[in-house]
Amino acid sequence: MSHPYVKFENTPLWNVISKGIDELVENNDIEETTKREYIVGYLCKLINESENK
Repeated sequence: MSHPYVKFENTPLWNVISKGIDELVENNDIEETTKREYIVGYLCKLINESENK
């Protein structure tokens, strides 16, 4: 099943956010309880909306 943020996948923004989350998880700064696609996608959506204001 796809998620509502497919349009952001494989974009530079998606890749940077996902890498940042990888580092935070690796350092035990955060713990993911939601699928990564939803976390990264939501943050991409927020950033995209803020840039379009």
